[in-house]
Amino acid sequence: MLTQFRHDIVRDLAWVAFSPPLLDGSTLPQRDPLQDSLWRADPDALWQRLQQLDSTPQELAALFPAARDRRLGNYYERLWHALLTLAPDVSIVAHNIALREQGRTLGELDLIIQAANGDLVHLELAIKFYLGRPELLTTAGSCSDPALWWGPDPSDQLARKVDRLRDHQLPLVSQLAAHCAEPVPQPNCSAAWLQGFLFQSAAQRMPPACGQQPRPGQQMWCQRHQVTQLLPADSQWLAIPHKEWLMPPRAEASLLLRPDQMGGVFDKARARQAVMFARVDSMAAYQPLHADRLICVADDWPA
Repeated sequence: MLTQFRHDIVRDLAWVAFSPPLLDGSTLPQRDPLQDSLWRADPDALWQRLQQLDSTPQELAALFPAARDRRLGNYYERLWHALLTLAPDVSIVAHNIALREQGRTLGELDLIIQAANGDLVHLELAIKFYLGRPELLTTAGSCSDPALWWGPDPSDQLARKVDRLRDHQLPLVSQLAAHCAEPVPQPNCSAAWLQGFLFQSAAQRMPPACGQQPRPGQQMWCQRHQVTQLLPADSQWLAIPHKEWLMPPRAEASLLLRPDQMGGVFDKARARQAVMFARVDSMAAYQPLHADRLICVADDWPA
């Protein structure tokens, strides 16, 4: 179904709208930006709106003006801004709200919305990708410490992200009235919305991260030199450019790679750049929203 979209931004809007959160809410206050909305009650209506946008792409220019900042996190926030602008019963009150005191920046609030139920909600948005480190496990249990899940940049870890959101970013809303230069109404509540993927090691599985939200498909990681050792030799994979890590592109037979052909992708990437793939063993059954994923990191990661 998702492969029918022609425009990459519309595909990413669909991924943002229909993908589950990274966490289940037990370790971090979370709230779906579209909670209680007409689109959540009738997902087909949201789907039809995206189809309309795909067929009349002139709307995209106004919804999604060109930006110099190509960071994935910034792009993700802008996707939510576009979705909430389109939503029939949710509206953006303010976004990217800087809090300052005597010339010193205290922080920035991502978003304040008027939710479908009338609440004013402060939201912190984030898109993240973390890789499990089974070799660091010291105790057995049904779930693993979020400190054992690291980003392609090893300084970015799930535990640190959760702690910062819970202990710093969300409480900042209490300083809104005192330290915002523009008048902004005080929200009723404050929550995060964190999406992305948690990748299991292809060499050694570990318990899911504590608070992890289950999702369909497999998400695995390995070092570049391990692909031919750990992946089925006859499996087929589609390379996903870094700026398209949300919704994989359409699959074309000429673009599919076996593990022994992935070296060409690595040769074109930067030395320490993580590279992502979606599995496409059957063109007919390929559904990009639920496709298995693989992220390959440098051979010396996480050094």
